[in-house]
Amino acid sequence: MNTTNPKSTQILTAPTSAAAEKQGNARLRQITGAIVWSVGFIILIIASVIVHSHPGPWPFDLQTSLYVQGLHLWGWVIACLTFISVFNNGIPAAVELALWFVILLLLRQFRYALFIGLGPAALDALNGLLATIVARPRPSPHLIRVSMTEPTHSFPSGHVEHCIVYYGILLYISFTPPLRQWRYHWLLLPFQIFAALTILFVGFARIQDGTHWITDVLAGYLSGVLLLTILLILYRWASARFAHPGTKKHNPAQLGQ
Repeated sequence: MNTTNPKSTQILTAPTSAAAEKQGNARLRQITGAIVWSVGFIILIIASVIVHSHPGPWPFDLQTSLYVQGLHLWGWVIACLTFISVFNNGIPAAVELALWFVILLLLRQFRYALFIGLGPAALDALNGLLATIVARPRPSPHLIRVSMTEPTHSFPSGHVEHCIVYYGILLYISFTPPLRQWRYHWLLLPFQIFAALTILFVGFARIQDGTHWITDVLAGYLSGVLLLTILLILYRWASARFAHPGTKKHNPAQLGQ
């Protein structure tokens, strides 16, 4: 005689089906994300090849720079844009990352030291390598107003890429536990606003001071998003992997012993 209770079967089946559906949705998101990332990477490579062969400036570059530099901005706006550019120059950015790394090491926050201190520095180096290979010259002072002269190459913008990766990982961490559950997490709000505004306006600042063309800036945003995605994936993997370092995986054959 079959004594199986249909209700208990439904109770057991429902969570299993929900878990399978959730796993399927997560898998679909991963595949979609991988496709989007791959398309972005291909676009960046194609754009790099084109710019390497035809460094320009292109008419769109020149017209955009002339328009941006012709805007009548308030003095405090120009000062803020200049600060964004100078604060994220190579030396200040390197010092900042080094300080993060050393301080977090002293606090024994090894995962944060790796992904906040070393992660952006390594990805900045990759972006710099791409810029060296493309070898696009900086905007000429004979064409537009150049407020800052820099010896490095122009495409893609290193400042834009750095700001997306550096401030992006900091923003992500600030919205995850334990910082999100911190009693005084509201103290992070001014920094979060500053980080978001820096990411948003760094491209405009680089065009306004004449250090980049708009195509450099757009490529910097693209490379920054691609590199930040890699950093976030590695960070999430490391967080899940080392969340419980004392836990050991058991052999299913030994569970009944």
